[in-house]
Amino acid sequence: MTLTDFFTLHKGELAGLGAAASWALSSLLFSRVPAQAGAIALFKNSTSCVFLLLTLLLLSAWPGESAGLAFFFETDLEAWLYLGGSALAGLVLGDACYFRSLQILGPRRTLVVSTLVPPIGALCGWFLLSEILPGPAWAGMALTLAGVIWVIGEKGGPDESGGHFPGTVRAGVMYGLLACVGQAIAAALAKFPMRDGLGALEATFLRMVAAVVFGLLGAGVAGRLRSWIQKLRVRGAWLPLLPASFLGTYLGVWLCMSAYEHTKIGIATTMHSTSPIFVLPLAFFVLRQRVSFRAILGAQIAVGGNLLLIHGDRSGDRTPPSRGKTSGSVAAAAATAAGNETLEISRHILGALVAMGSLELARLADNPIEAKWDLGIHSAQ
Repeated sequence: MTLTDFFTLHKGELAGLGAAASWALSSLLFSRVPAQAGAIALFKNSTSCVFLLLTLLLLSAWPGESAGLAFFFETDLEAWLYLGGSALAGLVLGDACYFRSLQILGPRRTLVVSTLVPPIGALCGWFLLSEILPGPAWAGMALTLAGVIWVIGEKGGPDESGGHFPGTVRAGVMYGLLACVGQAIAAALAKFPMRDGLGALEATFLRMVAAVVFGLLGAGVAGRLRSWIQKLRVRGAWLPLLPASFLGTYLGVWLCMSAYEHTKIGIATTMHSTSPIFVLPLAFFVLRQRVSFRAILGAQIAVGGNLLLIHGDRSGDRTPPSRGKTSGSVAAAAATAAGNETLEISRHILGALVAMGSLELARLADNPIEAKWDLGIHSAQ
């Protein structure tokens, strides 16, 4: 398999990982914005809507491209209803709950709760889209979630919450769970129009327009629009929101929709749940924190789960093209080969994990004092 074939075959999964990386960086920025969660959601949706409009206009001016905004008037009512419901569940209510959880718990603990999105998304894909994941794909999903929880479940380190709008831990977890449900429902609803041929960029723009309309209506009815605008006019609020909106909403949601378009809901949401893995280099290079062995090990477990998830799904019902041969025996042989490749990859991953775990246990046995301090991420000297 060439590199081009790999990117073509796995473009949905790669888009999901790109969205996870974008959200990892933007979550650190969003958590420190001194504004209400609803105001943050409205600002980032409005800003991203402008970014998407400029992107469509630039692409429409490219030679050979069709009229950039014609789809806006040609989209039927059914597609608008699906995308509007997706925007309301995910971009408005879901994101508002997510930002509130960020303000209370901070990025690390909020991302612990967000690992529940993949199983919820898979259930939504099962009920609404009749998507069925084979056994190896479920095993890969479980391994990925285990790695993510292992990474962000560490104790120690500085408080990552901004401290602007504190609340109880119970409230933070409840908001996080509501955000998970909203994101999972939004993923399932957004995929319906794309199954009928609507592109990821166009679907993202339509969702964002609907989200801005819902946000403005909600703020107006609640009587908070004026106070939110005044709060967001402060330099300390809009300055970090601009890059966070570009990375997390414009780029992240676009990549997210691309993942929904090219792969299953359960796999796409699992790719998105790896955001905590991308926080590790940010903690080292930006926050100047030493990354513990446990964090590195958990990241490798999550990566191994992603490999198992991708190959398990391909071996189940998405076998690669046979270059002109369409017989059932060729498809069965391809599925068997993919399954053998999955087992081989899993064997190497487990072998590496056992070896690394043995080395770490030996090191901690020689230095029990260091073992106590190595349970968390500590500031680099």
